[in-house]
Amino acid sequence: MAFVLTLAFIQGCAAVISKMINYRCTKYLGTNNGSLVNYVVATVLSFILLVVSSRFHVDLYSFGKAPWYLYLGGTFGIVAFLISMVTLNRLNVMASTILLLAGQLTAGIVFDSLVFHNISARKLLGILLVAAGVVWDGRLTQKHKQQ
Repeated sequence: MAFVLTLAFIQGCAAVISKMINYRCTKYLGTNNGSLVNYVVATVLSFILLVVSSRFHVDLYSFGKAPWYLYLGGTFGIVAFLISMVTLNRLNVMASTILLLAGQLTAGIVFDSLVFHNISARKLLGILLVAAGVVWDGRLTQKHKQQ
């Protein structure tokens, strides 16, 4: 379990680092070209990982059998990426990351409640605490800027 928790923590760090690198890329190349670079590099690396993987097996027949909504992951990924690049122009990294976390928590709770019918007051309280922290941080930052 500790290994999985460590991996999840590393994934969170990698997501923030990725966001910052991609933001710099879009500053140099523009949002559209920056996102293209991001996804082309990701596609090439994914293909390389697939080829060198011991489980290299592509079953093209399975792609046609999968339900259509399973292909929305890439769509949501690019939408999330573009929104992230736009919001970083107006928010600092901390606020952007906290709001990203709050959005992920909200989506997770909604998904859990709709698909698994599993929702609890503790989960809702957790989101409210994160949202309150964002608001509190924003007010503290505003006061600090005014002084």
